[in-house]
Amino acid sequence: MKPLSKRVAAFGVAASLAIAACGGDDTADEPSEETTEETTATTATSSGDISGTVVVSGSSTVEPISIAVAEKFAAENPNVDISVDGPGTGDGFKLFCAGETDINDASSKVKPAQLEECAANGIEMIELRVGNDGITMMTNTANSAVECVSFPQIYALTGPESQGFESWADANALAAELGETGELPDAPLSLVGPGEESGTFASFVEIVIEEFNEDRGQDATTRPDYQASADDNVIIQGIQGSDTSLGWVGFAFAKEAADVKILQVAEEAGGDCVTPTDETIADNSYPISRPLFIYVNKAKAESNPALTAYVDYYLSDAGIASVSEVGYVSLSDADLASLRSTWDSRTVVGGEAPTEEAAPSDLEGTVVVSGSSTVEPISIAVAEKFAAENPNVDISVDGPGTGDGFKLFCAGETDINDASSKVKPAQLEECAANGIEMIELRVGNDGITMMTNTANSAVECVSFPQIYALTGPESQGFESWADANALAAELGETGELPDAPLSLVGPGEESGTFASFVEIVIEEFNEDRGQDATTRPDYQASADDNVIIQGIQGSDTSLGWVGFAFAKEAADVKILQVAEEAGGDCVTPTDETIADNSYPISRPLFIYVNKAKAESNPALTAYVDYYLSDAGIASVSEVGYVSLSDADLASLRSTWDSRTVVAG
Repeated sequence: MKPLSKRVAAFGVAASLAIAACGGDDTADEPSEETTEETTATTATSSGDISGTVVVSGSSTVEPISIAVAEKFAAENPNVDISVDGPGTGDGFKLFCAGETDINDASSKVKPAQLEECAANGIEMIELRVGNDGITMMTNTANSAVECVSFPQIYALTGPESQGFESWADANALAAELGETGELPDAPLSLVGPGEESGTFASFVEIVIEEFNEDRGQDATTRPDYQASADDNVIIQGIQGSDTSLGWVGFAFAKEAADVKILQVAEEAGGDCVTPTDETIADNSYPISRPLFIYVNKAKAESNPALTAYVDYYLSDAGIASVSEVGYVSLSDADLASLRSTWDSRTVVGGEAPTEEAAPSDLEGTVVVSGSSTVEPISIAVAEKFAAENPNVDISVDGPGTGDGFKLFCAGETDINDASSKVKPAQLEECAANGIEMIELRVGNDGITMMTNTANSAVECVSFPQIYALTGPESQGFESWADANALAAELGETGELPDAPLSLVGPGEESGTFASFVEIVIEEFNEDRGQDATTRPDYQASADDNVIIQGIQGSDTSLGWVGFAFAKEAADVKILQVAEEAGGDCVTPTDETIADNSYPISRPLFIYVNKAKAESNPALTAYVDYYLSDAGIASVSEVGYVSLSDADLASLRSTWDSRTVVAG
């Protein structure tokens, strides 16, 4: 095998491994929820007697990951010859679309023109997002005058209108036109960054420059008069060589470099300055974050076992760990599941994953669904669509509540339990005692919505301390909203609730909405105050959301809570904003704030499937298959809830495909 040589010093990669590499730079790219243990794990698989050749090229940003994976893979597969180099994403795609390489590493998504070039040559590609990176703005450590730059300032320093600017201060007037009030120093500007062949260049233009260029009648590009290189190491050297330099490279290079100062970045003029870190890049709060990809030639993967084995290893736990090991930011669990699902299905860019054929019309059987009244409308909608294609399958759906549903499910009386909260340990134990294994499938999102009557003009927003003081275990006997003020004040609240009768209505203990409400709101306070994790007992409780809505409608100064889908369709109710902390930001529940978890009382929605029954009942399997199909899962938004992200949807389907059960 050929000796591997590629930036081994910068990344701690062992130079002694036999793999070829050389090259330059890269080219032109959720309140945590308690996770449930699963019984499956992804492990690397390889066969020591496999032989063949794998050719990888493209981004110098992604290159260290591919090298690290190749080194590990080669230790188990010494007869596979893998070459990795990094001329840049764009130059890599030229080779890939000409059929000269098997994989193109890329630090930006494939462009339409690149996709067309490959298609013209009959090449289909599989896009695999393997990690995350942040484009890092830097100056020299000697430059004490600059700590943070905003997008308007970056555009004014590097964009197409800044050609000829020789001082940082030359950009101030242009930045001011874009709303910036801060002043850049009157110091020489030595600018260095990636060239047009680099994925870092393309990502930088897409994320920063395109915020402004079109409105100003400019091309989507940078100024041409700067020191450009496809090699990140050359850029780092340029920054080190001038006391008042400005440059940008990928985060992994920046954080390992000496004599450079990483700048904070604000997306808007006067906005929050954010430092690039593993955490801010992973959660996208750092404004110049980007995904990292490998693109695989589908036909070559089908005909080259060595290539398939290498990609399999790349996406294994051992292989994908290389992302963080060389300094980049790992995928979330959901994105990792989506990545593996894309590879397993061999989904090509511009194509769709193979889908199972609709269940045959002569399918027969019975499916029994019970549980949450919140999830019930989704399951009914799916059942109606499914029945149109499968008239001989009898599906019953009812909604006595998540808790009562689990009693039936754990007794083996139902096939599926709808749930608006995660299965509790006690419920899991009860099912296990009866030999029932369950598959947990998160099908959508919801927000628990605090409401009052439209006639109640005195209340617009309630904080968690106020909600606890109105509904928690210490509020028993409170008959007025104002009765809760003293307790809320003990929890830090300075706002005053009105002196008006309190008519309280909400879900009962059998409801998943009750469990989620307690977990999200009540448990913020009860333990520290020596209280049980529950609500006050003296309110009008119901497992039926419609009854709760009616209770809110029936009193001018009511307070109640139900799922978002019910609340937004109800008449004569007023949806309240919610602040997680005393004095915090008040957030209105919407599809967007629930999906991104900025609304404080957001929650997932589940169905739990009896695994043994799914294996023995073709009608049940076909119903769940349909539930997770595009047509079925669309029911989530059609009945008023919030759809999963693409990554979460891929994770959902992967869990079902693997029949992964919840571990006790």
